[in-house]
Amino acid sequence: MFLNAELIWFGDHAYNLATNRGVSNNINFIRAAARRGRGRVGDDLEEGLLTLGVDTSTEKRSVALLRGGRLLSASTCELREGGSAGLLTDVDRVLKSASVALKDVGLFAAAVGPGSFTGLRSGLATVKGLALTLGRPVVGVPTLHAVAYGARPARRVVASIPAGRGEVFAQLLGVSADGAVTEVESPTHIPPALLLEKIARLGGGVKWVGGGASKYREQIWQAAEAAGLDFVPTDDGGDAADGAWVLAANVDALAETVAVLARARYEVGGAWDAAALSAVYVRPSDAELKGPWHSQG
Repeated sequence: MFLNAELIWFGDHAYNLATNRGVSNNINFIRAAARRGRGRVGDDLEEGLLTLGVDTSTEKRSVALLRGGRLLSASTCELREGGSAGLLTDVDRVLKSASVALKDVGLFAAAVGPGSFTGLRSGLATVKGLALTLGRPVVGVPTLHAVAYGARPARRVVASIPAGRGEVFAQLLGVSADGAVTEVESPTHIPPALLLEKIARLGGGVKWVGGGASKYREQIWQAAEAAGLDFVPTDDGGDAADGAWVLAANVDALAETVAVLARARYEVGGAWDAAALSAVYVRPSDAELKGPWHSQG
């Protein structure tokens, strides 16, 4: 059984490692120490790899533990609940529920944004540090890829989440029936009205998904009608018809999907050294926007 005291030690040590500027020079030392002090990865290959997925980029902070493709345990709460220590509490809860020790996790997975600046910084620092401490691989999953996964299959899907100030983070993607996500365009930070104008030029055959789509549902409906397209408010599980826009169901908690996508990437050699894990912000932070370099010129 995993002990909370051990998690606290890992959390403190993890954060110190992840925020250390020279940490990339110590990866081999950390891995060797983890192997000596913590043992081998405790996965039975017949049962499948233990993957711990984390999302701190959206309004719902979530953690999920999977063995192979099977969900063992999950936790979801408001992003700000519990402050910066809340994620460690969530991880502890999920591990205890599954009767699993942290040292048995074989793969760490994290949503890397775009999304909440504060959530991404604290969440990725924790995941990065835990992976470094244990000498485990980590896979970063773009948040909007995880959002789009729930709309599969879709030749064209607009995945979006609220970005504050009445704007959204959005990306045009494609997702196959088996969940493979492809990027049609890069993620952007954009007012909904401009996003709707842009997508209207594509015509029909588009699905909309994510918290941004749910929040601006009426505007999407109106834009579809203005473009002479059918608006389908519920997804029947197939691709969108050529003359329609479809609103797919939103999934608030993304950690399970993050773990699933990370596992798929890991199986084809897509794992990263933890030190390479970084956030996708898309736009500058509030501090950068208010900085002196933006008030000049």
